[in-house]
Amino acid sequence: MTKYILIGGYIHKAADGGKAFFKELVKGFGNDKPVVILNCLFARSRDSWENKLQENKEFFSRYIDNFEIVLADPEKFTEQVKSSDVIFLQGGFTGPLIDGLSKDRGWIKCLDGKTVAGSSAGGDAIAKYYSVLKTSRVGDGLGLLPIKFIPHWKSDYSDDEVRDIDWEAELEKMKGYKEDLPIYTLTEGEFKAFNV
Repeated sequence: MTKYILIGGYIHKAADGGKAFFKELVKGFGNDKPVVILNCLFARSRDSWENKLQENKEFFSRYIDNFEIVLADPEKFTEQVKSSDVIFLQGGFTGPLIDGLSKDRGWIKCLDGKTVAGSSAGGDAIAKYYSVLKTSRVGDGLGLLPIKFIPHWKSDYSDDEVRDIDWEAELEKMKGYKEDLPIYTLTEGEFKAFNV
């Protein structure tokens, strides 16, 4: 069984600052050894990865006591997944993330007993279909979950990007995209866990 966690975006914007999310992220892993979290930053520019990893280490340590965070490497990703407990697909740009995750799909066969969390673009990658509101387009994710996903639902994360969004029209567009699947619309910091 694999646990998938979709996050609408910006975990720190949750009412509890992200506490419930982090509790869910490491649930089921014992305290006898550190939980190994593979931080996948393929959705961001390569020169920002080390800084973001350090930020995440500090942020995660507010809510998780016993963990090790590892920077994902596109050349070793499948091997890294095998030795990790949690795969955290960080948000950013969906296209580069899906491209990076698609180079060697062998990692998908290694997910049994693991937790895969995706925030924003990371959730897009997990879903079968997703919506990018700021460009008003829909696309195909990796299909790890048979769902449709709209992150940043009714968000104000960047007024310039979301000011003119017709939220209900975007929802209708997603409903009509390809096949009929459940649609999840998650706000900033909101998450939903699935055990598959």
